[in-house]
Amino acid sequence: MIKHLPLGLRVVLRWDADNTDMDLHVVEPSGEEANFSHALTQQGGKVSADVTGGYGPEEYALRRPLPGIYKIRAKFYGHQQQTVSNATTVQAEVTTGFGTPQQQSRWLTLRLTGQGEVVDIGEVKVGP
Repeated sequence: MIKHLPLGLRVVLRWDADNTDMDLHVVEPSGEEANFSHALTQQGGKVSADVTGGYGPEEYALRRPLPGIYKIRAKFYGHQQQTVSNATTVQAEVTTGFGTPQQQSRWLTLRLTGQGEVVDIGEVKVGP
């Protein structure tokens, strides 16, 4: 089945360590936070299923975003394997106008070392 499904805002979180549990969080302008345990927001933001092992990805998708600042966060739960380094690099691909001629993407990268905390990766402003 092929269907054109443009999105106003799409965030994809990936990381560089196998068997690692990382969670994507997106705080919408209203203050509502989308994550795996609150996967559908009032304005229609949707977070994909929780990936608890592997390299991700986890995705946040919103067809018609309201104007404002969307904060992108990640929670690093930890590794399920022995590692040389306790740090993991996360990368959020932030795309506005996904699937349209106006599509614009940028990548936000951060190295995480503290397990169990939610960290700010960055933010994107939508609209005027």
